[in-house]
Amino acid sequence: MLNHILVVLVVSIYACWGVPLEQIVPVFNVGDCPAGYYCPSNGLTRSIIPQACPPGTFSHVGASLCTPCREGDYAAKSASAFCDVCPIGHMCADATLNPVPCPLGTFNPNLGLTECFPCEAGEYTPSLHRPACTYCPLGHYCESATEQPKVCPPGTFSDIKQTACTSCPAGYYNLKNGSSQCTLCPPGHFCSDPSVPPTPCPVGTENQLHGQTGCYACGHGNYSDTTGNSHCHICPAGSQCNDPSISPVLCGRGTSSAQGQIDCTTCAAGYYTTLVGSTYCNICGPGRYCPIAGDEPILCPPGYAQINPGQVSCDACPPGTYAFSAGHALCLPCPPGHVC
Repeated sequence: MLNHILVVLVVSIYACWGVPLEQIVPVFNVGDCPAGYYCPSNGLTRSIIPQACPPGTFSHVGASLCTPCREGDYAAKSASAFCDVCPIGHMCADATLNPVPCPLGTFNPNLGLTECFPCEAGEYTPSLHRPACTYCPLGHYCESATEQPKVCPPGTFSDIKQTACTSCPAGYYNLKNGSSQCTLCPPGHFCSDPSVPPTPCPVGTENQLHGQTGCYACGHGNYSDTTGNSHCHICPAGSQCNDPSISPVLCGRGTSSAQGQIDCTTCAAGYYTTLVGSTYCNICGPGRYCPIAGDEPILCPPGYAQINPGQVSCDACPPGTYAFSAGHALCLPCPPGHVC
């Protein structure tokens, strides 16, 4: 290198004096051509002034020619003694230029490559010059590898590496942005729109199962008088449930019902009940009659009797018998010495 500097200095001085170059060459002992330069032969000797290797080439000490960079290497400046290897995350298609960062949506995991590789579906690059692509995260989707992940809206979800969000299946819901799963609709509710909260079952309906899109009407003799019921209630004895959306209605006087009835039943002839909400009717006793099911039994009047239960009227005492007070079950025979 020192020889090279001296040669260049001397040549420059002599050139200023007007001395021809041909007269200078034999005078000096020129050393080896420096690295990054080449000294082309002029016949018997080499040229005194080294020539810089152009970009995209290099040379070692004493070279008469520059060597092109191999594929995947580069030398962006002239007078390079070596070529650099194209770094990871870059591409070097032109050895005369600096490495080019891999653009968005592409990557390069190795040294010395001339091109970058496209990301797979469901992947993206968060920045330039990436050595690898990144999986699209949970709760997001990546339509394009060159764009940042987008958040899944309510009613949808996604796993990793997805190009689109998936709608919640029937009977599921999701109220948040960026969800990786949907929630199963609970009993007592229905989920017809996955982007809104579960809707309580309306009155008169039930839903016993998870994951339903609708509720079911209560069966005959059952009711649901509040919203959000997972089960309908059986109508209690002494009540009627002809409208499953309202509370049971007590049976009125003169009627009764067993459990699970939609209507109360009027007491049969000869039976009665004066209570509200009766579960059964009482039979009319002897010495009484029950023409109205909702009233108390009436005593047979004097001169009448009734031995059989469950009657709606009393019988008049036959000739030769009598009943001197009310409520007789039997007429009495007329005693001797009397007429009746």
